[in-house]
Amino acid sequence: MSTEQHGVDAYGQELARISHHQREATSARLVVFQALAAVGITAEEADDIVSRLEAGAVAGAHTWISESSAPRGSEPRFADGWRAGVRDIGSYPLRIADTTATAGRGRATSNAMPLAHLRPPTSPVAVERGGADSDGAG
Repeated sequence: MSTEQHGVDAYGQELARISHHQREATSARLVVFQALAAVGITAEEADDIVSRLEAGAVAGAHTWISESSAPRGSEPRFADGWRAGVRDIGSYPLRIADTTATAGRGRATSNAMPLAHLRPPTSPVAVERGGADSDGAG
């Protein structure tokens, strides 16, 4: 296998991992919005809470990048270049965190729309017994 082919395969694997994490995050976000709605948190408050959590996660990535250091024993010029590169790269997650903290408006409502279609309809019998989730305990 050529080095170029290996690079393409590795990149494809990275994209698959990214896609997996994005799907998992979407599912988790849906659960969080459901849970917050169930305890009476408004959609606007839920958006704010989730946006701040996500911004914090991105800020955590910034910290990991910022704490990166040049390999032990590197020449001073290499280490200086390493630090400059880390600062440049680290500025991107920080900007993403800043944007994420304020850009999550409306997601709770838009995530609630599919939920209405996923929930089974409430039967008249369940309503008479006290609700769709009633177990007779009361």
